[in-house]
Amino acid sequence: MGIKLTGVNLGYMELDYQMLVDPDPATYWDRLARGELRPRPYQCPSVSYVIDHPEGRVLWNTGISATWPEEWLQDWLNLVNLQSVTPEVCLEARLKSLGLGPEDFRYVVQGHLHCDHAGGLRMFERAGATILVHEDEYKHVQQVQTAENFFVRRDWAFLSEKKPTLLYGDTELLKGLRILSLPGHTPGTVGLVVPLDRTGTVLLTDDAMYTHETLGPPAIGTPVTWDPSHWAASIEKIRRVATDTNAFLFPGHDETGIKVQPGGQTEFQKIEFHPFSPGYTYE
Repeated sequence: MGIKLTGVNLGYMELDYQMLVDPDPATYWDRLARGELRPRPYQCPSVSYVIDHPEGRVLWNTGISATWPEEWLQDWLNLVNLQSVTPEVCLEARLKSLGLGPEDFRYVVQGHLHCDHAGGLRMFERAGATILVHEDEYKHVQQVQTAENFFVRRDWAFLSEKKPTLLYGDTELLKGLRILSLPGHTPGTVGLVVPLDRTGTVLLTDDAMYTHETLGPPAIGTPVTWDPSHWAASIEKIRRVATDTNAFLFPGHDETGIKVQPGGQTEFQKIEFHPFSPGYTYE
């Protein structure tokens, strides 16, 4: 039995595309405040992945909490419209539609702990799954008391009792599954390399690469970045790994990926997600 990968759509956030990809990210917020931006509305998918591995099932990211109206700050909701993110599209319901629940996972890996990626993590408070977070990410959020900078403490507060397994640098999770350290978007953003028999190598970039346009060249930045220099280095790491493995890149917030061909040429390809492609699995 080989590894299988199923993409899961967890609803859409409506926002300005330039929040994700902007050629001059350092001035984005100033231009926004001065009213100089013409918004480019984008239906931004929140996504998760189920990885069926011979040694155990892995969940990658947990999306937006179904109780976001009580938890997201109004300043965030002025930028991001979540009205279509109902409980029916959030993690618990989507997993149930796949016949899965929290008890069915060996590992839950958080690419990072922003509230659009970690909102469903609390489902695993009493489950047996091991939760993995990069050490730098976990240390960084300890200063968050309620909600700030797109971190919501309620998403992961239980980890003070149920300690997560901390990740350091690049590491192998299960045979063939490699976690890559990709800091910049946040201090402890990570990606995941998934080798598949028929599809080839898939690289889940998390928000180190927001969309298929991010990669370039040249790489196009984002105003939502903890450290631009670390982000730039992580983009080049993604490019290098993808070229070495002819990877299919799955960005953090996109339904279009990038297939890297031998020689480094790239082409855009649609990414299939449950429930829009019922039964579709990458193998």
